[in-house]
Amino acid sequence: MSRDRKKPQSGYTQFLEGNNLAIARVTGADIHHKHCVQIARKIKGMYAGSAIEFLEDVIAKRKAVPYVVRHRGGRGGNTMAGHRKGKMGPGRYPRNASRVFIKLIESAMDNARQHHEDIEAEEMQITHVAAHRGEIVRNMRPRARGRATASNHYKVNIELFLEHDDEGDEGDEDEGDF
Repeated sequence: MSRDRKKPQSGYTQFLEGNNLAIARVTGADIHHKHCVQIARKIKGMYAGSAIEFLEDVIAKRKAVPYVVRHRGGRGGNTMAGHRKGKMGPGRYPRNASRVFIKLIESAMDNARQHHEDIEAEEMQITHVAAHRGEIVRNMRPRARGRATASNHYKVNIELFLEHDDEGDEGDEDEGDF
C-alpha cells in the first residue's frame, strides 16, 4: 500500500478519495461471513461513537442485529434467524463478529486522530463497510473405509472507511456583497 494518500490504494474495493478520510482493514478474521455482512449493513451510515455503543449492546444482548437478507437455501427454507422482541423482525446477537468490528472501528478512529488533529474521531461517519470472504483453510476429515471428506474453513476480510462531514463548516461562509 502506498504511503501517499493522493495515490490510489491497492487492496480496497472503493477508491479512497476525500480530505477527511480514515481507513482500517482486517484480513483473515476467523468469524462467520454472514454475520459480518449483516453487521456491516446495520452500521453503515452511523457515526463511529454510536456504532461502538450499538455493538457493545449487541455483545451484552440488549440489542439485536437485524438480519434483513434472507438465505432461503437449505432444508425448509432456513432463514438463519428467528424473530426478536419488538418490531425488529429476525435478528441475532453475533458476539465474536461484534468484537472484531469494535476493534476495527477503534483502529480507524486512531488512524483519524493520527492523520487529522482537528477532527473529533467519534463524530466521523462510517461511509463504507465491506465484508468479503477471504482465505480458505483446507482440511480433510477422515471417514470410514479409507475415504476422506473436505472440511473447508472460510476466513473474512473486512474494510471500513470513516469520513468527516463538512456540512457544519459550509454554513459559516459568506456569500459576498453584490
